[in-house]
Amino acid sequence: MKKYEVLKAVVILQAVCMVVLAVVVVVKVWPWQQPLIGDGAQGNEESEGVGEKDGNHSPDKGQIVARVGGEPITMAELQAELHKQYGENVLRDMMLRKAIELEAAKSNLSVSPQEQTRELEAMAEGYESEAEFYSVMQEQLGLSKERLLLDVRYRLLFEKIVVRSIDIDDNEVEQYIAEHQDEFEPREQLHLQWILTETEQQADDVLEKLIEGEDFAMLARTYSQDSFTAEYGGDLGLIDADDPFYDSEMMDTASRLQIAEMAGPIAVDGGFAIIRLVERRMTTSMTEDRLKDAVRKQLALEQAGPMNEQEDMLLAKYNAVKNE
Repeated sequence: MKKYEVLKAVVILQAVCMVVLAVVVVVKVWPWQQPLIGDGAQGNEESEGVGEKDGNHSPDKGQIVARVGGEPITMAELQAELHKQYGENVLRDMMLRKAIELEAAKSNLSVSPQEQTRELEAMAEGYESEAEFYSVMQEQLGLSKERLLLDVRYRLLFEKIVVRSIDIDDNEVEQYIAEHQDEFEPREQLHLQWILTETEQQADDVLEKLIEGEDFAMLARTYSQDSFTAEYGGDLGLIDADDPFYDSEMMDTASRLQIAEMAGPIAVDGGFAIIRLVERRMTTSMTEDRLKDAVRKQLALEQAGPMNEQEDMLLAKYNAVKNE
């Protein structure tokens, strides 16, 4: 897939994981049966009162999960905030996966374990080991191996659905490879996040918050002037270290960073950037057969058009609608 599509898939996965993680944390830290304050009777009475007073919520939703200055925060408030931030993306992803399953079954399409494994191996290229790849995915994105396998399966199924009626002959594949030899040479890729500010002083203020331990993605959503990446936590995805479309000074700085290290402010077009290195990869050369298969699929996907439009058409085909 193109960079945007890969980024979108990862961000949706992150959103799902964040929703699940937030609820799990609440359950672990504040079990429903336990009082929140030292006086157990008082805590239970107040929790039960909230559930009874609010007829629109079950007792669980009225459960007080935190207090700030004596003011309660309820499970309903937590769920509402999670839904506001991530609900639309998560729901669309769930609907799309249902539609993919229906269309795959109708068209007798499937993804073999071998295909999933090959795709994961391609994703892990450039890491020192498979264990390091899964460790980075877990630590940086909160994605387990099982979750990655599930995402790969749906992505490969969707690609098969999209390209099933598109025929790319051998001549087109060979011509593309001959004209784009440089694309298939081993190269360094950097996975970056950034926060773009208008002034250097703003960048310094954000950098200070980062040094104090505040979350990079949250600060990107709050302060970054790059409207596209801000909603994705400033994630730029994987970029070739010598990509001419990005500021050369920024990429030179990024190439010297260690994983999870930050740098800035860096003067770039549009303002000042603070960057963070998420991961570093070195791509490797593919075998001739795998190269041709990859190019054939790439050309077919390009002919198919934007993936978000393909998603919309599939959802429409199966009358996917939200209940208001």
